[in-house]
Amino acid sequence: MKSNQSNVAIERRPREEELPELAVRILSDFARIVAAEARLLESNVVGAANTLVDRLYIAAILIVLAAAGVVALLIGLVLLMHHWMPWWEVLGAVGLCALVVAEVLRRTLIPAPSVPAISVVRPS
Repeated sequence: MKSNQSNVAIERRPREEELPELAVRILSDFARIVAAEARLLESNVVGAANTLVDRLYIAAILIVLAAAGVVALLIGLVLLMHHWMPWWEVLGAVGLCALVVAEVLRRTLIPAPSVPAISVVRPS
């Protein structure tokens, strides 16, 4: 019976000596996993950022081209209308039409806020 107890004591001792080594291995594995995930995340974020910048450049170019087209159309309209009307009437008519179109676009493209910006509390 005594020999069994000594065997149990012998088996526990090597396990207790391996615990610090096991903890170091667990931490080093965890550190490697975190580093690998960080590299993966970095590569995904860099790719997404490059795609976003490319799309931003394309959108900026398209906006500038569209604005130039609108200005050219307005100038053409003004010069065409000047054949029949004086300059002040032509510019006034084009400006008025531009204001009306801007207001219609604002009302259709920008939704009204669901909560009023200013609320007045009246005592009862």
